Amino acid sequence: MSRLPRGVWAAAGVLAVAAAVGVPSERAVAAGARLEVTSSAGGYTVGSYTLEAMPYTDRDPNTGNSVKLANTGATKITSYTLTVDYSSLGGAVDVTAPFSGCEKKTEGVLVCQGKDAPAPGRTTRLDNFRVRSLKGVRGGTTGEIRVSGQADGAAITERVWKVHVVDVGFAQDRFTGELKGEVKPGAEVRPGAGFTYFGANTLKGTDLSMHAGHGSFKQEFGNCTYGKLPIPMDSDPGILTDLAFPAAVCHFDNTIEVGDSFDVSPGPLRVDDDALGTALISHLGDTDQLRKMTDVHPGKGPELKLVPRPDDAPPGNPQDNRGGVGYKVDTTADAEAVGASAEGRPGDVVTVQVGYRNNGPGGMPTWTGTEPLEDPSVATTITIPPGTTVVKVPKRCWAEDDHETRTGGRVYTCRGENNEWWVGSGERLIWPFKLRIDKAPVKPGKVSLKVLRESDSNTRNDTTAITVKAPHATGAGAAPWIAGTAGVLAAGAGTVLFVTARRRRRT
Repeated sequence: MSRLPRGVWAAAGVLAVAAAVGVPSERAVAAGARLEVTSSAGGYTVGSYTLEAMPYTDRDPNTGNSVKLANTGATKITSYTLTVDYSSLGGAVDVTAPFSGCEKKTEGVLVCQGKDAPAPGRTTRLDNFRVRSLKGVRGGTTGEIRVSGQADGAAITERVWKVHVVDVGFAQDRFTGELKGEVKPGAEVRPGAGFTYFGANTLKGTDLSMHAGHGSFKQEFGNCTYGKLPIPMDSDPGILTDLAFPAAVCHFDNTIEVGDSFDVSPGPLRVDDDALGTALISHLGDTDQLRKMTDVHPGKGPELKLVPRPDDAPPGNPQDNRGGVGYKVDTTADAEAVGASAEGRPGDVVTVQVGYRNNGPGGMPTWTGTEPLEDPSVATTITIPPGTTVVKVPKRCWAEDDHETRTGGRVYTCRGENNEWWVGSGERLIWPFKLRIDKAPVKPGKVSLKVLRESDSNTRNDTTAITVKAPHATGAGAAPWIAGTAGVLAAGAGTVLFVTARRRRRT
């Protein structure tokens, strides 16, 4: 039997221990580095490998399209490189990869140097794989994005995303006539808009729809039809608000190619006397507005023209928010509490009509949130006179303690109907309460308002009284408080003095 030197046995022992405890060699680290790139969501379908390309800079249809980096190996990854290749789209799109350290290597190729890889067995989610279509690219164009790379020397399996360029028609990409600061009520402004065609086919003519929010057109054009456009609620287009704005639909005979840009201005707009703000909202390529308009009549005057934008003009900024040029108006509004006074004996039922009035000069929205009645401009609280009982509660009023529309409450909060969005100067919101007089004398109740600052130029009139007195009372202090125009109404055996106004009207 041959003998090995002592040092050889020692070396062999070290190797055996290393194998037993799994001490990695350089080769073992490389073999164990496994990084995978996958799609976690997109196109509203989990695991989708399809991206939609649109031109908008304010919205991305792929915001829900996330990419996952998964370390499926047993070792820590120290660095990795990813290549994002969208050269098949030939300059049709602009791509923003969700990976870190990305730089454009050549046209249509990004190289990303990653540093923060997930730990072994862990996954990192990266949001917003953004793809934006560029001017002049036809809707319907398709291509792909290939993502591949290496992690610590080990290849990363290539993944392929399909890209579809969406035909969005016209995109608004320019606004003109904007002003700094505020304008006065009744002022004239000259807003305009610009559009670029991101469609799929050549157009032979198109239409422009527009309406003036809290303004009016000072000039008419012969190729336009004018009328009023009822305004729906943002949260439910099937429900109309109490507003209708001046509107127009104009036809143009232009031949329009993909990538063409145009600017248009409808002439001067006059700011309404009670406007808090005025805006021109316009859409090119849309005739649906015409069937919604009322009081329609053909325009008289010169032809409104689409003006081609010069090739050397600054690039536009395509928007999807369908907004327009807006102007803030230098004005205020004043919500004043409206109380009431009634007369009757114990056992009588009387009606008090209470609420608030806008003294102007500016109008005011009833609510400012994204949903109906959310964030009201005026929170109206009705404190019932002690010695009376509510026997009938008006719509949109709730007992403060349990938020139920029930009789017998002591304090109520009231709001307008969902579609009552605007209270113009001189208009009011009124709620009729029926009260049974239980005993005499009756102490006063009150109407209290909590008003947003821009709708309350005079805070001293935010509270007023609700009084109930015995009939034919005389002497100092016996005359009832009357808000606005007074009238007399028989109610059972009682008599009530109240504000003679419909629920909404101008004084």
